[in-house]
Amino acid sequence: MKTICYNSKLAKLILFGCYTTIMFFGFILTRLKELSETTIRHERIHQKQFFECMEIAAIPSVLLAFHVSAWWLLLIPLFYYILYLAEWFVSFVYHLFTDNKIGDGEVNKNAYRASAFEMEAKLNQDNPNYLKERKWGAWFRYYGKI
Repeated sequence: MKTICYNSKLAKLILFGCYTTIMFFGFILTRLKELSETTIRHERIHQKQFFECMEIAAIPSVLLAFHVSAWWLLLIPLFYYILYLAEWFVSFVYHLFTDNKIGDGEVNKNAYRASAFEMEAKLNQDNPNYLKERKWGAWFRYYGKI
């Protein structure tokens, strides 16, 4: 299965600013024609996180689908993004009140960098063995660190 889509039209549509690559529902989409090994590793870490979040959401979603509504099954692929946005929002509010310099997008950048998902990916993207050595749910240990 091809998981990296180079020169992607969807990436060009959804990415803004200096962002060139995104992990989107398990696929790596990029506006570029090639990626560095570091960037590929960074996005593969996000892929692992995405599939772990799907595993976490699977049992409650299936139970809710049987007892309440089948719409709860949408939680399975969306849980990663719900968690990511919730993290970003909490961190954004925190940085809004604690950062000295507000403006120039600094609060947003700091909130983005403070995400447990981003911290794990950024801190381990240079380690070529990380994906082999990584334990399930490694991103949990980054909660509470800013």
